[in-house]
Amino acid sequence: MEDYFDIQDVIDVGETAAAARAIGQRQLFQQRFDPFDYYSEEEFLETYRLSKQSVNILLQVLGHRLPDSHDRRGLRIAPRQQLLVTLRYLASGGLQLTTADTAEMSQTSASRCIVRVTSALAEIAPLYIKFPEPSEEEAVMKEFSQIAGMPGCIGCIDGILIPIRNPGGMDSELYRCHKDFHAINIMAVCSASLMFTALVGNWPGSAHDSRIFNESVLCHQLQQGHYQGYLLGDSAYPCRRYIQTPISSPSTDKERNYNASHLKTWSCIERAFSILKSRFAVLTTPIRTEMATTHNLIIATFVLHNIAMMSQQPFEESPYQHVSDHQPPSPQDDDDDDDDDDDEAATAGTQKRSEVVEKYF
Repeated sequence: MEDYFDIQDVIDVGETAAAARAIGQRQLFQQRFDPFDYYSEEEFLETYRLSKQSVNILLQVLGHRLPDSHDRRGLRIAPRQQLLVTLRYLASGGLQLTTADTAEMSQTSASRCIVRVTSALAEIAPLYIKFPEPSEEEAVMKEFSQIAGMPGCIGCIDGILIPIRNPGGMDSELYRCHKDFHAINIMAVCSASLMFTALVGNWPGSAHDSRIFNESVLCHQLQQGHYQGYLLGDSAYPCRRYIQTPISSPSTDKERNYNASHLKTWSCIERAFSILKSRFAVLTTPIRTEMATTHNLIIATFVLHNIAMMSQQPFEESPYQHVSDHQPPSPQDDDDDDDDDDDEAATAGTQKRSEVVEKYF
């Protein structure tokens, strides 16, 4: 008897829908399930990589950048739902179709949400990714010195290769990195607390780390001499007074101690990249969106990482190294007319490093 009523219910729904279509009425379906009610705090964090409180705060910041939308069935897609769909896609690294099915919407609707939300997150990046002001560097240097006794450090810098699909076109090979896959080379600087403080995300995979840094706004700011401290970089970067690198062939105990301290402190950026990729699996496989969306998507993950670190969300570090590893030493441009300036800068950088070695190690 119960089976009869179940079948009759289905027939009634079908007849109601048919009648609505016959008179030209648009069908409006019931609201989707609410993850805030459905998931526990732990389940929510595992699914979306942010706590419920962090998501609500982020929605207030995004504000008007996420207007209401509707899918083709007439169902409202609220800003919170748009954000959650995007967070799930970034966290899972799966296909948009899979994310759409989980969210009970079409792939087209999910794609629009991802484009809109990642663009909004990229817009607010300056609110969350900020290099310390000269007046703040004393406190920053103190934090770094507590790691391994390295004095004067105001940030750790490195590049990370984010794999993308072959973009096609005449510039396709520009995106092929030294590891022979298509990628975007991201330059990032992090703090001692593993938050990103500077980001450059518009260079193809073939670009060398040192070139990206040399042409960055941050480099020009440091060259002005307003900062007393310096960045720590690996051997892919040239040694300058504002960026210190390891000694290639240490010959004294002081130099070996410096290298050990440098490596332990600089590993902050390696750890930050590892946590970033553990949180957002979308960065571990070739991203298949349009290039403009890909750039916004990558920036969005860095913004979300900082939000998670600020709100002390638990994290895991990947058991593997990030895909960029170490690039070869910086190549010299054949058409460089500033050789004398480069020699002078290199001499100043080496002298600065020698002073640090002799005074502190």
